[in-house]
Amino acid sequence: MTKPIELLKTIINRLYADFRKYWWVLLILLGYLSLMQVIAVTSCPLYQTLGLPCAGCGMTRAMRFVLTGQFARAYFLNPLAFVIVFYGLYSAFFRYIKGKPVPYFWRGIIAIIIMMLLFYAVRMYMYFPNRVPYVYNYNNTMENFIPGYRDFVRQLFGF
Repeated sequence: MTKPIELLKTIINRLYADFRKYWWVLLILLGYLSLMQVIAVTSCPLYQTLGLPCAGCGMTRAMRFVLTGQFARAYFLNPLAFVIVFYGLYSAFFRYIKGKPVPYFWRGIIAIIIMMLLFYAVRMYMYFPNRVPYVYNYNNTMENFIPGYRDFVRQLFGF
């Protein structure tokens, strides 16, 4: 049996190895989020460009609420945040504690994407454009460049 200190050292070494391999991904993500906060109100390019919420709409805030214990608020914004947190913990357990590949990793990712798309379709039908986070962004880029864009979206979605 592995001692707790040895296990902790192993976990830290695995995390450090992944960080050394993928540091650039984190840098791009942080750069993108910082840039979007400066030039736009939102970090979602679809919402900023088209004015329409995306399949992951509310996910960033929902994840923050899950991680800070505000579960009801997270559920209101996007209940799939719980699935993603669970899958992240499941994946981290296999990768960092067991040191093994995550079983059926890509099947899990695909299942989450399918759930997000189905959930998005249902919520767009039920809530758009009157309930946060499924609201229309009247300050979107398309309205500035295409005359009649807002009328087109209104006719398309019936609001």
